[in-house]
Amino acid sequence: MKSISLFASAILVAGSLSFLSSCNNAPKSQEAEVADTVAVVPQDTQTSKELMVDPSASAVTWIGSKPGGQHNGTLGISPDSKLMVENGMLTGGTITINMTDIKVLDIEEAEDNGKLVGHLQSPDFFAVETYPTSTFTITNVEPVDASTIEVVEGEHSTENPTHKITGNLKMMDVEKAISFYANVTMPAEGEVKASAKFNLDRTEFNVSFMAEGTAKVKDKFINNTVNVGFDITAKAGM
Repeated sequence: MKSISLFASAILVAGSLSFLSSCNNAPKSQEAEVADTVAVVPQDTQTSKELMVDPSASAVTWIGSKPGGQHNGTLGISPDSKLMVENGMLTGGTITINMTDIKVLDIEEAEDNGKLVGHLQSPDFFAVETYPTSTFTITNVEPVDASTIEVVEGEHSTENPTHKITGNLKMMDVEKAISFYANVTMPAEGEVKASAKFNLDRTEFNVSFMAEGTAKVKDKFINNTVNVGFDITAKAGM
């Protein structure tokens, strides 16, 4: 009887792992590296230039998924966000994300859209009344040769990565360093464009509502992986 019980348990575990694997339909993308926060080196104001982010030409995107479906939307960017450049290279900056400006783009029906927005703003997720903003502060920008790095291809990954960006992401009461690949260009004097898409484990920042492995009903979990996108345009003299 004991051997049968152990055999049945093994089957149950294997079945559960198979179920989680088949239901985890999170977008395929590069996984952001998460570590302890990195010290921010002050910018040399004599040699660096401050470029202000244009919120109307920039976006922070998100995709969340669960078994059988997903939702996507955007987050607002505050106009005090900025990038720093020195000798034609991106060197730093801070993106302030307006968490109260959460938008859901895939639900057309106004009532259902409002319900999801309200839930995302609630303490179950981002508690925006207490934490109205999140910040991403760049600590290091490293040029990369795309031919020498392994990049996950697809619409939810960074296209033509040119740099690896590391910065401190502060969300609610958690702050950690994240690193990801980005495409960074300077199409004109005094202008920077930076774009990136990567996957991030939301539970690293204590966003754990209905996380995988914690839900009472096995097919009602929400994937821990969230796809995050930055599409930033910054210009001088804004």
